[in-house]
Amino acid sequence: MDFSDVSTVISLPVLVKITDNFSDKKSVGKGAYGEVYKALYNGQEIAVKKLHPLAGLNDEPFDNEFRTLSQIQHQNVVQLIGYCHESRINYVKQDKEIIKATVKERILCFEYMKGGSLEKYIKDDFCDLDWPICYKIIRGACEGLNHLHNELDETIYHLDLKPANILLDEDLTPKLADLGISRVVYTTRTHHTERLTLQGTLGYMPPEYIDHSDISKKFDVYSLGGVIIRLMDGNKCSTRYSGMGAQEYIKHVMENWERRLQGTSRSQPHKIGILQAKMCLDIALRCVERDRSKRPTIKEIVGELEELEAKIKKMSLDQSKGTVGQTRPDTRVVAADPKELRFLFKPRMDISTCLQLTNLTDGFLAFKIKINQSKYYTQPNKGIMEPCSRCYISVTLRAQEAAPPNMQCNDMFIVESANVHEEFTTDEITEECFQDDQVMAGKVEELPIVYVATN
Repeated sequence: MDFSDVSTVISLPVLVKITDNFSDKKSVGKGAYGEVYKALYNGQEIAVKKLHPLAGLNDEPFDNEFRTLSQIQHQNVVQLIGYCHESRINYVKQDKEIIKATVKERILCFEYMKGGSLEKYIKDDFCDLDWPICYKIIRGACEGLNHLHNELDETIYHLDLKPANILLDEDLTPKLADLGISRVVYTTRTHHTERLTLQGTLGYMPPEYIDHSDISKKFDVYSLGGVIIRLMDGNKCSTRYSGMGAQEYIKHVMENWERRLQGTSRSQPHKIGILQAKMCLDIALRCVERDRSKRPTIKEIVGELEELEAKIKKMSLDQSKGTVGQTRPDTRVVAADPKELRFLFKPRMDISTCLQLTNLTDGFLAFKIKINQSKYYTQPNKGIMEPCSRCYISVTLRAQEAAPPNMQCNDMFIVESANVHEEFTTDEITEECFQDDQVMAGKVEELPIVYVATN
């Protein structure tokens, strides 16, 4: 199916059919303006957002989201597929009489995000996701927001950025969603809005909007800071943050991430993770400054992350050449993070986790995944890595009826790698690549697979 034609009209009878007349069994979530259903359209899973047909509710949420998303094509903003704006006749009983009522149906259809929202991964004291995925989500959310603010003909303010509105695809790539209260602006100045009630979500609305109804690009930046803090410190972050000084809070958060990353202690991925976590926390705390003039712009944030990644790439290059400490501390060609794959086991459910691979050399590498059980699925299972680059492997445990006794698992995950030339392609990767004496082939140590019981 071609998703590039975002003006596709999908008729109401078709939507009624593929959602079983918007049945509860097809529902996957509810929001302030409507309910979302999972459906199959032309062989593709889609999300069908049906706005509430409430009396007095105008078309503003529908118009905002449709007009905003119809002009956006970005990997970190959810893709609009089509829409429906029709009226239908309903017969309802009123005062013992059957009357005819006209109901206006306003429906938006999007790509279906199999990973759900970021909200479901955040717990009271931690996030279920490993750091490489957390960073991927932070980075992607920043890229999506920067696109809305700076890369379109007209600036778009999201105005309701929060974990529930950051959706994840099957590879856990983040996409900004739910732009029902977004606003298109033509200048960068601050706007004052008149409203009877606050529009947005408490905890993610900046003080200048709560106190004076002022809207600017710094509104979304404040919201972004709140998202990053919750992602890094869990649902109780605001209580801890308000009860600690800034330095004490930074120490608390970083100590927690140091413990979570300790499985890669003294390795390059561990150092990379700590550098990224410190930078993201620093950015987040500046984003939630009460004085909006002290908050960075999203363009400045993206620039800081790009500078950090350039620094990390140089570190990796220096290490691969043996210039760090005049020795090469890691003789492997590929480093894996984490050192074990952990699955929060739930019976009869697919469970996914993520592995980060880092090319520690200044050459191109081919890699191939091996796993000793067919119950696992990896995406990708092979590929090409550029010099000193990183890639992420999504590993899924297919639904199992029950966990093994005492949650014991003897399965192993193996990554093989080999030097290849720059023009080498993924299609050329075969078993012979990792057995040829003419190439430097190295096998990452076997990574144990661990099942963890959920409460």
